[in-house]
Amino acid sequence: MRVRSLCLVLATTVGCESLRPAPPVAPPAPPTVAVKPPDPPKPPVEILRASVSQPEPPAPAQPPEDDPLESVARCLERDDWRGAATHLNSYVCAHPDQPLFRLQLAELYLRGARPADARLQYERFIADAQSGPPAIRPYIVTAHIKLMEIAQRSGNRFGELFHRGVGLLLLVEEQDRAANRDEKFCEEMLCKALRALTDAKELKPGDPRVRIYLADALDRTGNRRAAAAERSAARMLLPSSEMTAAERRPMLLGE
Repeated sequence: MRVRSLCLVLATTVGCESLRPAPPVAPPAPPTVAVKPPDPPKPPVEILRASVSQPEPPAPAQPPEDDPLESVARCLERDDWRGAATHLNSYVCAHPDQPLFRLQLAELYLRGARPADARLQYERFIADAQSGPPAIRPYIVTAHIKLMEIAQRSGNRFGELFHRGVGLLLLVEEQDRAANRDEKFCEEMLCKALRALTDAKELKPGDPRVRIYLADALDRTGNRRAAAAERSAARMLLPSSEMTAAERRPMLLGE
């Protein structure tokens, strides 16, 4: 009985202990975080180097430039000769090494009723072509024909005769390089050139250009003495402002 009573007491004691509230559990300690001290400020030299090494922002895209030749084509589609001449003149000024465009510019000025500008461009084309490649020299005849027509319309008799004579003389020179040279045609053209240049000299005896070309025509007819006299007279005259470098050469070199 004693043993049974002892067991009951022990059971009661243990049960009472289990009914007591457990003591509060202490919260876990927060983990230790290593705090990194702040970096020391960069010296000004490093800041400057960093700014230099950074790539510059891209430049804003420029709008595409209008192509003068495309503008010429658009003007020609609507028969705007003056507008086309304005755009082509911009191209010619930027590309002086392409004289055939100058020849086209002169034609546009003619179509746009600007004969003075056309005349200037034809004269400049002749000067460029005389010292240019042989492939463009045949177009010099075209330029003289156009200048003759301009002179006709403006009542410039001297200009008409001069450019007719020079154009015919150049046609004869072209025949010299032809494999099937037409002797009869050359003789006829040479006679007409000689007559036109002689008449032009009578109108302006003080013009050295007409005397130089007249001397060339006389040389071709075999009249060397008369040709030498014309060249000598040309050297005694002041060079004309319209003379090209090729036309001045006989005066300077005594050819």
